[in-house]
Amino acid sequence: MVHHAPSMPDIQTEAMDLAEKGAKLAFGSRFKRLPRLVLRKLSLPVILVIALIWFVYATAMAVAARWMERSVQGMLNTGVLTFNAGIGFLMYMCCVYRDPGRVPAAYRPPGLGDAESNDDHSIMPGAHHGGLQELKRKGGARYCKKCAKYKPPRTHHCRVCNRCVLRMDHHCVWVNNCVGHRNYKSFFTFLFYITVACCHAFGILAGDAYGRIVHDPSKLDIHHRVNHGEDDGVAASVAEMAALILSLCLSVALCLLFGWHCYLVVNNKTTIEHYEGVRSRVVGPKPGAGENGAGDGGYAPSLDKVSHPYSLGVRANLREILGRRVACWLAPGCSIAGDGMSFANVASMGYARWAKEKALRESELTLMGED
Repeated sequence: MVHHAPSMPDIQTEAMDLAEKGAKLAFGSRFKRLPRLVLRKLSLPVILVIALIWFVYATAMAVAARWMERSVQGMLNTGVLTFNAGIGFLMYMCCVYRDPGRVPAAYRPPGLGDAESNDDHSIMPGAHHGGLQELKRKGGARYCKKCAKYKPPRTHHCRVCNRCVLRMDHHCVWVNNCVGHRNYKSFFTFLFYITVACCHAFGILAGDAYGRIVHDPSKLDIHHRVNHGEDDGVAASVAEMAALILSLCLSVALCLLFGWHCYLVVNNKTTIEHYEGVRSRVVGPKPGAGENGAGDGGYAPSLDKVSHPYSLGVRANLREILGRRVACWLAPGCSIAGDGMSFANVASMGYARWAKEKALRESELTLMGED
């Protein structure tokens, strides 16, 4: 009789069932599914990111504590590093566990009745209203056959998550989640704080290494430490050197990535929109036009002169993504303003109304005002 060893999925299922039973006994049936909700997002890349953050932070803190001891400079450095790393880690977990935005089951584009009888969904609902219409690559309305739902503007289907995501920017393997409307703010603030923390950690580690080279180069020599019985120092030196190199590489990569997303925020774009563009057209009578389509009312008849229809100008774009209160732009948060299903654009409002809307959005920016 042949006995087969249990497969990895079977072991994971048994472990998850055991964890659920433990959570039920400890916290009650209400929190029975808590282990599954927590552990299902902890993929290998996520665990690796958490380990890297902790390793660089812990090593830099140890160096700062030894190098600066209990001086004001040392306390200030450790406090700032802890704050930035802590906020960055909090925003990272928000990226991992926060839903990026789902298309509501009841979502229907304006004028759906005109296209309910259209089986191939080649006519965009609400075409008679005019304005901007996003199209598929081959033309036609944006209808997801996999989800059997209409897709709001800027929504895309993620093949990894197997669902449509509101204002999808990209699917990030390092957060095991999509970055979309409801977690883009947390992704942006995560990049900011973790970039600052990595650069700060690199400065601490590099300063300590430079100080050793100048004052006592022998302390950097592993063979010297072994010969003098400083075994603990050998492990510490290897860890510090690894953290120094790692923090340098991470700082460069994160600075480039954060700079890229600053560019996207300033232009009110997503990564998908930057590389694929917004496939759209102005159809139907122009808003404000008469029965014969005459009278422009300041509206744009085409998108020929529009580089990105959702851009409202730098200040207004910052307000749309980061919020009205300038002092809170880098405060921890998750969602972008709005419901993620409709966005102001040049074509639907026309140049005159677009300019007015842009001025209004910019005037709403305050330092500490209420939302």
